[in-house]
Amino acid sequence: MKKIAITGHTRGIGKALVHRLETSGNNNLFSIKGFSQSTGYNLQRVSTVKKVVQECVDWEADVLVNNAYVPDNQVRLLYSMYEQWVDKPKLIINMGAISSDSISNFAQMGYNKDWTPYVSDKARLDWASLQLSNQFKPGMCRVTMIKPGMVDTDSTEWLKGISNIDDIMMTADSVAEMIEWVITLEENTQMRNLSFDVGNFNG
Repeated sequence: MKKIAITGHTRGIGKALVHRLETSGNNNLFSIKGFSQSTGYNLQRVSTVKKVVQECVDWEADVLVNNAYVPDNQVRLLYSMYEQWVDKPKLIINMGAISSDSISNFAQMGYNKDWTPYVSDKARLDWASLQLSNQFKPGMCRVTMIKPGMVDTDSTEWLKGISNIDDIMMTADSVAEMIEWVITLEENTQMRNLSFDVGNFNG
């Protein structure tokens, strides 16, 4: 049975992923451990990041889905977990965003919210994930970056008033489906970057 650790597992994409892994045809293949603020894990604290890493090691997790967006600490969790797993056939999946490619994507659509900090953090995660994934050799830890477009979650509820927003909004379950697919890849198959949006897919 493959052990899957997920940050931010009680909301949005993380919640959809837990539901999918528990109810899909592969549900008997997975054991899940979640880390969320609502369950006592405040990932804004460096001490909590260290605790999550240690619990993943002690539990002998096979996969970490680095899903929860936390400024600075999402990148810190990636590096800390990779340091523990570098020479082991493990998998770290980082949840990024297509917006990290260009903040102008939002400006052109007339969004008023200042996305600069979010986009900057996701761009740093993107860069870190790419550098680590390029080190992969068979038997080492794989690192994958998944970058969806706009996803219909509580975090994007404020966008619902924008004209035609539903035309480009994807469901959390569709993103969870992609994550599940990456989890089930062969151990020596390295998927470095997976970007997808409504009507677009780039592997």
